[in-house]
Amino acid sequence: MTAARPLIEFRRVSLRFGAETLYDGLDLDVREGELLCLLGPSGCGKSTALRLLAGLLPYDSGSVTIDGATPNERWRDLAFVFQNPRLLPWRTAKENVTLGMELRELGLSRAEMDQRADDLLKLVGLEADGQKYPRMLSGGERQRVSLARALAVEPRIILMDEPFSALDPNTRRRMRRELVDIWQRTGKTIVFVTHDVDEAMELADRIVLLSPKPTRVIETVSIEDPRPRSIGISIGLTATRDRILAGFHESPTEPVS
Repeated sequence: MTAARPLIEFRRVSLRFGAETLYDGLDLDVREGELLCLLGPSGCGKSTALRLLAGLLPYDSGSVTIDGATPNERWRDLAFVFQNPRLLPWRTAKENVTLGMELRELGLSRAEMDQRADDLLKLVGLEADGQKYPRMLSGGERQRVSLARALAVEPRIILMDEPFSALDPNTRRRMRRELVDIWQRTGKTIVFVTHDVDEAMELADRIVLLSPKPTRVIETVSIEDPRPRSIGISIGLTATRDRILAGFHESPTEPVS
C-alpha cells in the first residue's frame, strides 16, 4: 500500500535574512494527526518554520504546502499557541476563548460560541474559571486558556511555539501530560517547537532534529514508546535521548548514524 501524502511538506526550502542563510534546502514533513516536535539549538529557525507554515513570512525558494495547497490558502486550518499566552487582560478567560471565533467569523451565534467556550474550558480543566480575568490565573492556567482559544476555531493543525518554556518545572511537566491527553482526545495535528530534548521525547510521535545555521534536518527520530513516558526508567528512551543530544554536536551537513 502506498503511504499517504504528508499533511505538511517543506521541500528544498531556502531562506536568507540579508547576508545570512537560515535554511539551505530544508526538507521535512508532518503527518496528519501526529504530534511532531521541531528540536534544535537556539537560532536554527524552529519558530521561523511555524511562521512559514502560517504564511506570515516569505521564503526564497522551494515550497511549503499544507494538504497540497499554500499556507495562505489553508490559513483557516491553522491556530497558534505562543510562548506568551497573549490573552486580553480586559476579557475573562471565557471571553478570551470566544475571541478567536469572533475574529474568524465562523458564523456561530453568541449562544453557540459561549457553549463551545464552556466545553473547551472544561476540556482543559478550567470549567470553574471562565469568569476569571488573566491576572487571576496562574501561568499554566493562562496557557490552558490559550490552548482552548486555539481549539475553539476547530483547526486541523495547531502550531505551538515553546508554549511551556516560561513555566516552572512542575507546571511544565503537568502541562505536557495535559497536552498529550488533549491531543489524544481531539486528534489534532500538532507541530511543537522546543529546544528541550526531554520535552520532545515526552511529547512527540516523531522528533525532527535541526542543525545549526544553515539549517538542515540532521535526523528524524520516531518515538514508539507508549505514553506516559519515563525517560529515566526506560533504557530505550535513555539511549535515544543520548543519541539526540549527540546529534546537536554533529556537523550540520552530516546525518546522525
